[in-house]
Amino acid sequence: MSGQALAPSARHIAARAFEGYLRAGDTAVDATLGRGRDCARLCELVGETGRVFGFDVQPQALVETRALLAQRGLLPRAGLFLMGHERMAEVVPPGVRLAAFNLGWLPGHDKRLTTRTDTTLQAVEAALALLAPGGALVVCCYPGHPEGKREQDAVEAFARGLPPSLYLALFHRFVNGGPGAPSCLVVERLAPAV
Repeated sequence: MSGQALAPSARHIAARAFEGYLRAGDTAVDATLGRGRDCARLCELVGETGRVFGFDVQPQALVETRALLAQRGLLPRAGLFLMGHERMAEVVPPGVRLAAFNLGWLPGHDKRLTTRTDTTLQAVEAALALLAPGGALVVCCYPGHPEGKREQDAVEAFARGLPPSLYLALFHRFVNGGPGAPSCLVVERLAPAV
């Protein structure tokens, strides 16, 4: 052991899931663009033949994501949409290998504008319906504010209700991190038995 934590944060857990599931040529979804860092990583992992669909309701998120992707030469791999993530099925084809959610607010902007429990649950359901067998849903939750707590509770309850014959659901939470510690949910859609 190097003395470095295996999973120092929910974001690190999500990043490892991205790397574990995605391959060149895959389709991925960034359901909450934010400043574009996850979208850029997804674009790197799907390679030149893959595709990433990104969503946000704030125009500034698309501006920042587009600029980051252009700077890194990744823009041709992404389709960016100014629309709620709950509507992703309108533009994303089935067969998604990974759908990523980083809930909360746009970093560095108005913290009163956050993802909302009702649309997040709709989006999670839409993402699961689009997943290919062996694909995964990765959701980082931030329960340190009231809506974030509601989202985390709702996402966890939703995952608990998924049939284990169809999905594996793992909820990562730092139990000594306090009540507002971020968490990460990973749900894998199982391949049908042959």
